[in-house]
Amino acid sequence: MKRSGTTQFIWACALWTLGTAGCGSPEDTLDPGDGVTWGTSQAALTVYEQAALDTAHNAAGCKPLGNFYWELGNGSGLLYGFTKGSGVTATTVMPIASASKWLYAGAYVQSKGYANLTADEKKRLNFTSGYIDENTTLCDAAGTTVSACYGPSFKDVTYRLLQNGRFFYNGGHMQKLALDDIGARKGTGLLSVMDWLNPLLGTTFPESDSDVAVAGGFSGSAAQYRVFLLKLLNNQNALSSKLTVDSVPAWPGGPNVAHTPWSGAGEAYYGLGHWIEGESVSGTWTVTGHSSAGAFGFYPWVNAARTRYMVLARSRQLGNEEGEKSRACAQTVLKAYETGVAQP
Repeated sequence: MKRSGTTQFIWACALWTLGTAGCGSPEDTLDPGDGVTWGTSQAALTVYEQAALDTAHNAAGCKPLGNFYWELGNGSGLLYGFTKGSGVTATTVMPIASASKWLYAGAYVQSKGYANLTADEKKRLNFTSGYIDENTTLCDAAGTTVSACYGPSFKDVTYRLLQNGRFFYNGGHMQKLALDDIGARKGTGLLSVMDWLNPLLGTTFPESDSDVAVAGGFSGSAAQYRVFLLKLLNNQNALSSKLTVDSVPAWPGGPNVAHTPWSGAGEAYYGLGHWIEGESVSGTWTVTGHSSAGAFGFYPWVNAARTRYMVLARSRQLGNEEGEKSRACAQTVLKAYETGVAQP
């Protein structure tokens, strides 16, 4: 059956292979006026998929977020994904800010082996080491090394004795770890940061000058990040079975919490390069998932059982608490998908 490229439509993505771009808007695929013959891969949405899509467009916590891409999958790959608005698909590359932290931690632990990590290394991964950067620069000047990014011309990382042992959310901990391990690497060219990270994670993240800021300078797409999340689900990364180990309180007012951006409800903990989310059930705090939201709104997540992953991909660089906004929206869309009921 022929349909015009201007026809408005939606479709389901059912267990596509990992290399696909996921669902997008018609504008992402067709030129106006072009015809297309639909095959069997396009099907009517299920009640669960429709509920998720409706929630993304209409829920109070999602409407203000602008254009974004959302997807959900299991250990076999993508289950369902869609674009809200236009311009953002599974393959849209964007700055992922603090979503970089999970990738760096995954690569570092993979390279060393968890059993070989020292107490100091673990503290630099769970942000209790006392190494704090004074500047928020991404060190994106061409030719900058990881070592230079650490220094006074860029992040100006210093050791604060009084913060040693306290949770202080800051990229300086990881920058110190990278200084001692891959200090000579640059963002692009021979022996780049990605030349080190991608083989360890089995990923294909692109090079950029800001990669030398390992805690916040990476760029990538939902499809590229999906590969790492699938490694976690399928026990193919050294972090897979270590997502709750070495965790520390990370919510405002929590014990030994010096500085945290967490603004979600209730408690939260921080593990090795990622957040540990949870909820109170009958008075007992229970882990619900693991995540690493970026300041611009990129939000990757896996559930506590490591049977599902989720990504909400967007980039709003002039906003406030965009990571938390994406977390809240993504979880609302997930609830709609799981229940088949659109959420307000």
